[in-house]
Amino acid sequence: MPPQNAPQPKPAGASAVKSVSTNKPKIRPEASENPPQSKSNKRKQPPQQNAGSNKLDKDTDSGRGPKRPKMHEVRSIAAQKSHAALKDGELNVQSFVNSLSFEMNALDESMRRTRTSQSSRAFQRVPFRMRRRAAAHNFRRVPKRLQKRAIREMEEDNTPTANSKTRKPKTTKARIRAETARRLGILAKRKRLQKLKSSGVDKETISIRAARPKIRRNTVNEPIITARKFRRRQISKTWLPTHLWHTKRARMTPPKEPLWRFSIPLTPTQKVYRPTHRIQWEKGAMAWDMSYMSTIGLSGPQNSVHNILKSLGLTQEALWNDKAKRWRSGAMHWSGTLTRKSNDSVQIIGPATIVWNPEKGVNDADQRKQFRQLYIRIHPSAFLETFNELLRLAKAQNPRPYIEDLRFEIGSIDITGPDSTEALLGVLKPYPPKSEGEQSHVSKFESLAGLKDPGTLPFGCLLAFSVADPRLRYPPRQVTLPRVDDHNAQKALLEAISSFRGEEEINPHQLFDRDARFKASKLPSQQSLNRRRGKGAPGTNLKPTTIDPPIPIILLASRHSIGSQSAGTWTLMLPWKCVLPIWYSLMHYPLSTGGNPWFGGLDEIRHLTFERGLPWFPGDFPGTDAGKVWELDERKVRQKLWNRRPKAKRVNWESLDLGAGRKGEVGIGWACDYEVLFGFKKADEPDKMLVDEKDGDGAPEQKSPNETQAAPVNPLESITQLSKSTFTAHQSPTSEPPPPTSLVTVNIRILGRGIANTCARVYRLPDTKPARVSTQAEVPATNPHYKKNEGKLPPNLRDQWLAQKPSKGSPRKKVVVKEDLDLETRQQLLAQQLLGPPEPYPPPPPNSENIQGHPLCPGEEDLIGFVTTGSFNLRDGRGDAIGSFSATRVLEELRRYRNKNDPNSRLCVVRNAGQNIGWLARWELI
Repeated sequence: MPPQNAPQPKPAGASAVKSVSTNKPKIRPEASENPPQSKSNKRKQPPQQNAGSNKLDKDTDSGRGPKRPKMHEVRSIAAQKSHAALKDGELNVQSFVNSLSFEMNALDESMRRTRTSQSSRAFQRVPFRMRRRAAAHNFRRVPKRLQKRAIREMEEDNTPTANSKTRKPKTTKARIRAETARRLGILAKRKRLQKLKSSGVDKETISIRAARPKIRRNTVNEPIITARKFRRRQISKTWLPTHLWHTKRARMTPPKEPLWRFSIPLTPTQKVYRPTHRIQWEKGAMAWDMSYMSTIGLSGPQNSVHNILKSLGLTQEALWNDKAKRWRSGAMHWSGTLTRKSNDSVQIIGPATIVWNPEKGVNDADQRKQFRQLYIRIHPSAFLETFNELLRLAKAQNPRPYIEDLRFEIGSIDITGPDSTEALLGVLKPYPPKSEGEQSHVSKFESLAGLKDPGTLPFGCLLAFSVADPRLRYPPRQVTLPRVDDHNAQKALLEAISSFRGEEEINPHQLFDRDARFKASKLPSQQSLNRRRGKGAPGTNLKPTTIDPPIPIILLASRHSIGSQSAGTWTLMLPWKCVLPIWYSLMHYPLSTGGNPWFGGLDEIRHLTFERGLPWFPGDFPGTDAGKVWELDERKVRQKLWNRRPKAKRVNWESLDLGAGRKGEVGIGWACDYEVLFGFKKADEPDKMLVDEKDGDGAPEQKSPNETQAAPVNPLESITQLSKSTFTAHQSPTSEPPPPTSLVTVNIRILGRGIANTCARVYRLPDTKPARVSTQAEVPATNPHYKKNEGKLPPNLRDQWLAQKPSKGSPRKKVVVKEDLDLETRQQLLAQQLLGPPEPYPPPPPNSENIQGHPLCPGEEDLIGFVTTGSFNLRDGRGDAIGSFSATRVLEELRRYRNKNDPNSRLCVVRNAGQNIGWLARWELI
């Protein structure tokens, strides 16, 4: 008989079944009668554990006492008995439904009650643009029609509210900080009073005018002084006037990686890709804070200023004859491309806008000595290059003009869309004019009610007048627009548009006056406006007084379309510190079509420029100095993204199979490798400019410590950019050929399917090289038979690509027949078709075994350029791209076709980097 306290034997399989724990601790089993002990080890052996004991027995078998029941309850796994409807592995549906009938009826009753009751809160009834993550704690975040309901719901739910203005410090640290700030304020006030008393003034108050900021001539000026608490954040960059407004609503450039030394909004946090397209072509308005655009002032004698402008590329005769008299008088603006001469060649600087300051009429004898002013508005990436070129040209003039850096003096706002004119009419309220010239511009601006597209205005349209502080009439109200079916209003609008071309007497623009800009920047504070508004009746607008200075502005209307569809843009130039008040009112203006104007970032500018079929500066101008810097920076960004990918998920450029025995990508896959295009390096040679280049495993390349690092040379330094007019001058047979390392900008439209991405390779169609025919040969020579495995491109590759061109009529492809074959060759082909095995019908497409029937891409010798911007064009409904081609190969391609209207001219093949499939496209010069 076993002893009473001995453990009972376990049934078979007991170790595999997990026991259900209870709150009672388990009894520790007794140790074995003869435990194995070593003579050398005098320490007491712990009690041995049975092999079949579970995890819970480990704690009870140790020397410690049993754990608390709470620990066992936490570690226990709840178990439920099998359902009564489940018998022998089969489910009785009827009994299962009857057992859950109460829960089903309760769910149905709850759904019925919820359907009739209000299931949404006030904070869920606002548009998605107004929603905030913490809006449930502030009822002022919802529209006024929902604020009472939000307050009632917050009281029912006992939701705490926070008000930073009336909130008292709760912690000891916060109370000490508030008390210290209060005492420091009292101490500073006492010091100011003592300083006034020491100067001899006791009771009178002295008002000191703030010093006007200095603008140094012929040198670059420093950025404006911002609030003290934000100075440390702008050590290496400058904030836009609307920076704090944008940081809450848009994705900004990284703090340590500014763009052109500015903190620029890239794109709104909400989804705006499709709304941006609709705003451009359907309804609405979109605005941008373009204060980062650089403004340069040029002043001096008229003759010297004319010579400088001609040296910057303004050599067209139409700019200096009587037809351009309105532009030189300041009645209109000019937009074009600036150039500079370098080493007997012409280099493109970038697109710019020039506005003259009108002057009163003088005699013809004093016209050369007349003092003139003008503004040059250019992209910030080309500012330093333009400023240095102006300095060099100004030193060569006698008398010498001077240059001013007005980047932080003048800001700007761009707004586009069918409702852009309405938004400007509702926000810009003219200040009482002082002269007849301003009165004429004000009347012209107010007569544009109902204008849907600024591009319909005459080319170079300009309006200059002064406006009142928009905060006096905040919130802005809708303006009265004429009805669409009102023919008299439409006739009056057409007459107003035609009146812009009339000759009129123009007074100097106030924006050119330094004192007027300084006075406009001293706007009254918002607190003073609130006090004035509180004294009047609710809902009444404030009238401008002597303490409300006028804001001088210049309004420019520009066109951006090449074809029939035009889309214009308004550019508002105004003092830097006046941008924020006008921006607030512009964003809150209620449009007649519904909603408010949207705001955009840098990505939206590139999106609209791409849909218009125009190149974007500097990304689509790799031949300029600004474009070279942009291309090198983008290479590093794409390379970092490629290195961050796992090795199994990134493209292996070396193993890319292009067919016909060709292995590897042409050049570097993440770059527009112009070095390979112009023969500066071989296709398989790495780029020496990429300082962050890593090997295949992602580890940085190790160099010996004794190795000397030479200064890197920019491989794109010798590349130049040609404009369309300059390239057209090289097309005549008698003219000189373009520089061998020059680029031209083209617009690429894919004819069928496919989308071109950035860095895509573009090839021209290969030439058909017929076999040489000898006059002494007895048998005429024919093209050799093509074999796929020979490592050569097929001789009919051009015909294969031409067969990919979609036909306008029936979708059936036409059979390509060679008409230049002689009679004997035709007989041989006919005999081969009759005696040979029957071919499958329909015939399989070429290369159907390896690249899904697509023709092979041409070779590296037919590489013509790269795609700088490519995507799907929502306006055209197909793939579109902007590219940069070699000017020499483009000229060869144009001279290949004698007839300009040849349907096969200007065809190309576009292949994305890392892919072996190409798409047929057609290119046009821009």
